[in-house]
Amino acid sequence: MYSKLFLFLFAVGLPAVGCNGNGSSSDSGPPDGPPRICNTPPALTAGPYFKDVTKAWGLDQDGLAIEGIRLATADLDEDSLPDLVVHKVGNNNRDDLGATPPKRYRHLLLNEKGAAFRDHTDGSGLFAIRGGGLGRSSHFAIFADVNNDGHLDAFTGTYVNADSSAAPDPGDRNELLLGDGKGGFKLAPQSGLSHKEKYSTTSAAFLDYDRDGNIDLFVGFFYEIYGYLPANQDRLYRGNGDGTFTDVTDQLGLTTQRNAGFAEGTNSRPTYGVTACDVDGDGDTDLLVSAYGRQWNMLWRNDGSKFTNVAPQSGFDADGLVDYKDNEFYKCYCQSSGSCTAAPPKLSCTVGSWTAGSDDQPWRLGGNTFSTVCGDFDNDGDMDLYNAEIQHWHIGLSSDPSQMLVNSGKSPLSFQRPGTQAMGLDREHKTTDWNEGDISAALFDFDADGLQDVIVMGSDYPDTRTLLYHQKADHTFEELAVIAGIDHKRGQELSVADLDGDGDLDVLLGTSTMRPDATGPFEAQVHLYENLVGSKSNWLKVRLVGSGKGGANHAAVGAWVKVTAGGTTQLREVGGGHGHFGLQHDLVLHFGLGSSCEVEQLEVIWPDKQNSRSTFQGVNANYLIEIEQQSGALRYVTGQ
Repeated sequence: MYSKLFLFLFAVGLPAVGCNGNGSSSDSGPPDGPPRICNTPPALTAGPYFKDVTKAWGLDQDGLAIEGIRLATADLDEDSLPDLVVHKVGNNNRDDLGATPPKRYRHLLLNEKGAAFRDHTDGSGLFAIRGGGLGRSSHFAIFADVNNDGHLDAFTGTYVNADSSAAPDPGDRNELLLGDGKGGFKLAPQSGLSHKEKYSTTSAAFLDYDRDGNIDLFVGFFYEIYGYLPANQDRLYRGNGDGTFTDVTDQLGLTTQRNAGFAEGTNSRPTYGVTACDVDGDGDTDLLVSAYGRQWNMLWRNDGSKFTNVAPQSGFDADGLVDYKDNEFYKCYCQSSGSCTAAPPKLSCTVGSWTAGSDDQPWRLGGNTFSTVCGDFDNDGDMDLYNAEIQHWHIGLSSDPSQMLVNSGKSPLSFQRPGTQAMGLDREHKTTDWNEGDISAALFDFDADGLQDVIVMGSDYPDTRTLLYHQKADHTFEELAVIAGIDHKRGQELSVADLDGDGDLDVLLGTSTMRPDATGPFEAQVHLYENLVGSKSNWLKVRLVGSGKGGANHAAVGAWVKVTAGGTTQLREVGGGHGHFGLQHDLVLHFGLGSSCEVEQLEVIWPDKQNSRSTFQGVNANYLIEIEQQSGALRYVTGQ
């Protein structure tokens, strides 16, 4: 077990050349520095690799009984341990704090010494109602430091249904809240993010698109009314550095057409997830839109002054399979209309399930993409993508499956789709009427061998479960969830973080009961799976501190960190939330080092105007380190 808060007060890196961190720092550590600790990683055993510690952390029915499926982890009280924010799906409901017991749809839980959670919901103010009271209706939260005061702030997104037959609207909208570094938040006055209209907010990501040191925000919206094609316009807000934002969507070329331009790919999409990362490696952040309704995804390339959708050219929009002849609804259409010939359908036909002139068009033959994960899974120095998709047997092969999109590393930007079978990312279907209900996923190195693995949440269809794909040396995968002990049924969304401070990544997942079946279980608690194997290898955790306006944003969202150990270079990017309804992992970056006891070189590329770099050599493994842009210092914070 590792000590949680053993603080080393010495700086290891030398100040960078110049005050803007545009030079490099190099040091192997002073003579009285931390010990060089080395683990000998064992081979993976027959399992398990994870242990369900939900009860031990007080999250079960006998403890806090925390229910919800939308999760975010971030260190909100600045004790070097990630805390947890949970949202439960529940229309537009506010918390009913007058009920006995109180009925809650959202929680803020503080991590108590890496061993349990303490409910800090009411004391946090995170769900304060504008005008007074607590329990504001919101559906997800993401975190970054928007005013560069050193404390994480929050954006909370609220999905408001414009359908007049929907549940009553309490009037709550998207909000920005400013954090105090102690787990407390206050509503920001007139942030520029709230609106009177009923917008279907589904996703958001913090970023710094113009690298001015101020956090910006990209927000995704769904259909105006579910079941009808018009969708709300996604919006990009430029941060002013003081907790206020300005809408720059039109100014930067991100405007799409309302209920028009479908064939041309210029229409507003029913966005179910957004992701911000530097996919083309040019130093600024690009925007990815994960679209529902089998519509094309969008990839907005940032050229510094405007954004251009390059999804069709890059291959991000869809997989290109557009033959709909095996679609069971199409077969029903042929049977009922007599206007085409197809094989007899294998299901009971419903009138109107397939429409000629719409459902046979390329723009309706993509995927139901819920979340896009961005990361360099193959350690080749560029950002690859993994799309989490929902797919059903009766739609046929034109519907895109969840899969890896491998960055070619060439210009112009392009992605290859080797296919799930070639990469070992396929799965067995035990029934003819199968479903793949993938709503969220994550790249993380659970066994700290230096290769990122993939975990996929299969949601609550009766024949689905959580999938864990372990990456092999040839960059293909093997599915190990049952062996690992994390084959959780009904897992919908997740967050990965080192919750107990032992150096490996644990998994929090939300359980959905929307589609109950006879197999159970039906409890809706958030579950925590403790990692049992990662800390037996060597590892490094990196926390970055930007210098603020004039340099990188204080939380360093968008920074790249390259770690070279054992001759292999791994790349990570600091994220500010992504995917379906605001997934967020801890802002601390985790690197598995396998048998390497030392990082030969560590390089930070800061998200500022100059893409300043800080470089260090001889960094000891098995520590959380903090790197400060302004001073150029590297500091060991916690360790073994």
